[in-house]
Amino acid sequence: MPRILVIEDDRVFATRLARNLGLDGFEAEVAEGPAEALARLGTERFDGAVCDIKMPGMTGLELLERVREGQEPGVDPELPFVMLTSVNSVETAVEAMRLGASDYLTKEAGRQEIVVRLRKALAEHAMSEENRRLRETVARVDEFGELIGVSEGMRQIKQDIGEVASTNATVMLLGETGVGKELVARAIHRASRRSGAFVDLNGAMLPDDTMLQSELFGHERGSFTDAKSLKKGKLELADGGTLFIDEVGEISREVQAKLLRVLETMTFTRVGGTREITVDVRIVVATNRDLLAEVEAGRFRDDLYYRLNVFPIEIPPLRERRDDIVPLVRFFLARTAERYGRPNPEPQPEALEELRACHWPGNIRELRNICERLVIRARGGSVLTAADVRACGLGPASDATKTMTIPDSGIQLDEVEKALVLEALRKSDWNQTEAARLLGISVDRINNRVKKYGFTHPSWRVNK
Repeated sequence: MPRILVIEDDRVFATRLARNLGLDGFEAEVAEGPAEALARLGTERFDGAVCDIKMPGMTGLELLERVREGQEPGVDPELPFVMLTSVNSVETAVEAMRLGASDYLTKEAGRQEIVVRLRKALAEHAMSEENRRLRETVARVDEFGELIGVSEGMRQIKQDIGEVASTNATVMLLGETGVGKELVARAIHRASRRSGAFVDLNGAMLPDDTMLQSELFGHERGSFTDAKSLKKGKLELADGGTLFIDEVGEISREVQAKLLRVLETMTFTRVGGTREITVDVRIVVATNRDLLAEVEAGRFRDDLYYRLNVFPIEIPPLRERRDDIVPLVRFFLARTAERYGRPNPEPQPEALEELRACHWPGNIRELRNICERLVIRARGGSVLTAADVRACGLGPASDATKTMTIPDSGIQLDEVEKALVLEALRKSDWNQTEAARLLGISVDRINNRVKKYGFTHPSWRVNK
């Protein structure tokens, strides 16, 4: 039932209008003037407002302008407003629409006309919100396309998605960088019965806790220096849908505590706000870290870990599902050729074998980038040869990878990675681009490892 606030200083008219709206399926309440309206809109949740224009102290148009400019804490600047006036004035109507009114009516309008116009305003607002969500989704759509693959690992992933999608269970996606965790999260959302948006947030991409909390929970106007207006956070935007939090192992313990509360109560407050907001959101998280080891090291809350680890899905690296490489190559070649308006080159069997034999430390993301490079370099050619593949700097898994052995006593994978990253940095004289090349990973990935292990150049330590 849509909840409407009637903003009107004439109590008799307001009470009658609210009663009539109630008879037509609305939950209507009355605010006797702009001051009361702003107080209620800032602390309660309404789907729309019907507002008189001529009121003492502050006119309805001034109230509308303040709301649209996001000047009022807690008030949704996009809330639909239907304006009412006792004077049928073209100038007033034009000004109301210029300021962002959803519609404009005279008080002499019949009950049915008011109801029809109000429902139309709410429907248009809902459509606008849906279009905005769709635009954001299209802008962020994962370039891996569909879940492509025929390997046993991919078959198991699809089975896991089928089992969990129809539930509200929290899902934890595990796997190396570039294996397609966001793609799996989107597949879970598409297969679910949720009608809301798929919204994503990367826990490692924001510079500090203030920005991360602002993105996750939203903020009120004036809550920090750059908070010029009210902003809805990712949780609020994902209401009714799915929130995907990538790199969840990177968030601070303070944000971890607040995320735990969301999982337990489905409530939160915006940064700088006091009003508690309730949402219905399915949470999917992803990490390439060993979160249990992070818990044991005291960097990740154990209670949050167990809340998140309800339904884990392990996504194997590409080198462990080589049967998926050929169909992925054909998909990426065709997609890239279509995007650039170039012929789709046919890879020769020897070229496919070269691609199958590669180690792929960057996983599917690296494979996609190589396929894009192959299409660009094909220069209109009809085939791709093994020589074309080798010209991209690719080759089989290195001898170092092939000859590594694990002692019977076992090893700590993090310690091996830490030692290899440090050795690559030393070998490259701390040039991270060169170190990334030596390890066969992206610069972003080695930057993350430098931060993870707290590495600093020896000269920096001396200078300190």
